Amino acid sequence: MDTPVTRLIAEYLASVPAKSRPAYKRVLGLWLKWCSDNRLNVLQIRRFHIDAYRVWRIERLGKQPATVASELVPICCFYEYLWQEQYIERNPAEHVKRPKLRRWSDGSWLPQEQAAPFLDLAEADRRAFVGAACCLLLLNGLRASEPLKLGVSDYYRVGDTPVVHVNRKFDWMQEVGLSERAANAVERAIGERRKGPLLVWRGKRVTYQQLNKVIADLGEKVGAARRITPHSLRRSFATEARRRKVPDREIMASGGWSTREMLDRYDMNRLAVENTASVAVAESLEKQKVEDAS
Repeated sequence: MDTPVTRLIAEYLASVPAKSRPAYKRVLGLWLKWCSDNRLNVLQIRRFHIDAYRVWRIERLGKQPATVASELVPICCFYEYLWQEQYIERNPAEHVKRPKLRRWSDGSWLPQEQAAPFLDLAEADRRAFVGAACCLLLLNGLRASEPLKLGVSDYYRVGDTPVVHVNRKFDWMQEVGLSERAANAVERAIGERRKGPLLVWRGKRVTYQQLNKVIADLGEKVGAARRITPHSLRRSFATEARRRKVPDREIMASGGWSTREMLDRYDMNRLAVENTASVAVAESLEKQKVEDAS
């Protein structure tokens, strides 16, 4: 890699949130290698070069469109940074086409009749972290990484309201209120401890792999048709809250979503499965049939 390019990438990465920096650096490394293999000057790139890279990743390497769409973000942002700082005269990434993605999510989730026994099983588990983690995911919609990073000191009360101090995506902090049910599960997980990770098993912080396996096993026990993951519980929170007519703004505040569009994506699968539109049409036609016969 040319020294000037190395310096420019370092400058750009300094503006990227710390949690995203390793992923952005990896993606830019792949981009630079592709440019080198094709004898392209990184600072003289045109839009069609980025488009060609997108096509190559999807059609030649078989990468998923969603993966490539996420990879284009640091690449396009890098060139926007170079243009803003006047290192290049024009931004070649300004009109780059992104892969078309579904506007909904078809991931797994728990309907109400499975979510209730799922949480009962989690709270009855002898490993106290299981109930606490599942309550935080299913009753508050947290991302899997958020409860795993919590420390004992991150749980406290603001007045009468139990809260956890969550490190959100992009490194911003937020106090999230808990139901008493979730608070009780968290307090059981903490026990008499005064410091250390909130979720522990055999003296060590619970890992994502451990949590993922526990949740998948519980999903099987309640008869879930598809594998249940930590993210499935986050999705279940959004869909159940929507079903109960909770205002979108309140759902977004609890789960840390930035747009209503994300809730729409999660909730589309529930709406399609319940399909009240289909039921309404069927009932309407049946009613018309009866009226015509009378």
